[in-house]
Amino acid sequence: MKLKNLLIGALMTVIAAPAVAQDLSADDAQKQATELIKAKNEDGLKNLAKDNRKNPQALVGIAKAYLAVNDVTNAKVYADKAYTYVSENVKKATAQDKCATYIVLGNIASANNQAGEAVTWFQQAMYADPMNPDGYRLYATATSKSDPNGALQAIEDLRAKRPDYPVDLIAADIANGAGKPQKAIEYYSKVKLSDMQPYQIGAYATNLYLTQNVQKAVEVAEYGQTVAPRSATLNRLAFWGNTDLKNWDKALANADKLFYESDSVKISADDYGRKINALRGAGKYDEALFELNKLANDPNMPKADQLFALKQIAQTYSDKEDYENAIPAYQKYLDACGDKASATDIAGLGQQYMYYAQQNPAKKADALMKADAVFAKLAENPDAEEFATYKRAQVANQMDGGKGLAKPFYDKLIATPNCNVARLKEAYLYNISYFGNVKNDINGAMPYAEKLAELDPNNEVAKQVLSLKE
Repeated sequence: MKLKNLLIGALMTVIAAPAVAQDLSADDAQKQATELIKAKNEDGLKNLAKDNRKNPQALVGIAKAYLAVNDVTNAKVYADKAYTYVSENVKKATAQDKCATYIVLGNIASANNQAGEAVTWFQQAMYADPMNPDGYRLYATATSKSDPNGALQAIEDLRAKRPDYPVDLIAADIANGAGKPQKAIEYYSKVKLSDMQPYQIGAYATNLYLTQNVQKAVEVAEYGQTVAPRSATLNRLAFWGNTDLKNWDKALANADKLFYESDSVKISADDYGRKINALRGAGKYDEALFELNKLANDPNMPKADQLFALKQIAQTYSDKEDYENAIPAYQKYLDACGDKASATDIAGLGQQYMYYAQQNPAKKADALMKADAVFAKLAENPDAEEFATYKRAQVANQMDGGKGLAKPFYDKLIATPNCNVARLKEAYLYNISYFGNVKNDINGAMPYAEKLAELDPNNEVAKQVLSLKE
């Protein structure tokens, strides 16, 4: 009986005894060290390290536990112990021991902003254990900005060593971080979206959008929304992309997700501008005007954003073909710009008067006179003189239906050195019509036909007139 009890006791002792120190893995050591760090049990940590002084994996685990709580100093202490062991026991230390040691030393160097030293450690990890992907991955990440081509080559070396390892996603992240959108797309496209993290889906969609592959960017972003519905990046990309594609209803639905259902979102002027465009595109002019007036009257909005809103208010009225409101709204925008109004801005007011003239025959003459006054003033600016003259020619042509009022302006364009070719062609066409139809003088039209043919040999009007040449 005593012998039986003795055997049972011995068996229980074996079952209850902790694992031999030499067998403790890095992960298990990290877990134990993490609990001891939380308990502030320094003696326990010292004993754990003492019991595993010949186990570099366990020492690495302790270093990683300290590194996880940003205690780089103590992390370095235990990483150095692991390094001392693998250095003094070159034959006994395994490739895995060396690789793990070099990687934790590299991570510690990175935490200390010692980028060059970190790269050296990660490179040693690659050489120590060529089958461990962590060395390649960390080396590539560390060199992605300073040597992106070398970083991608390291990933390709890993692919050759470990064809089973998903290297494309790592390579995609590196190419993305290095600002190589086409290369990032090439790698991301090889990976299933379901295998990506939300930030990677966002990076893939962003690169597609930046390279003008808008339709594919939207498809990727919309998939990402099913995984991370509150991602501002994914919601913005779906919104912007659908706006560009003129999918107005989808764009507005995604605008709401961005504005009201995204985490940590900061709405930009571009976001507001695209929402207004989507509202206008969907024919929701009153909603667009409501949003724009909020922007224009918000005292906390930067001056540039308020000016943007005022201009868009005028444009929205114009899109509605409500020129009686568009014109004063545009004048309000110009007044707010003051002397910083550009030539293009000023020309916009003249264009609104021209639209109004086309819409309202009863007020056509008055609207065209006002348009001409705008362009006449604009012509005083030497940099805008040619354009303003061209617009005055068009206004005059609308006034008299091609009977001659526009001729002085078109002649001035013809005499302008290096005049815009499209404007010059229009001036020649006008004079051909003027001499041929108004003056019934085909010979007077001939020089303009010849000039037009020089600019546009296939122009049918020029051909017809020149065929009448005696």
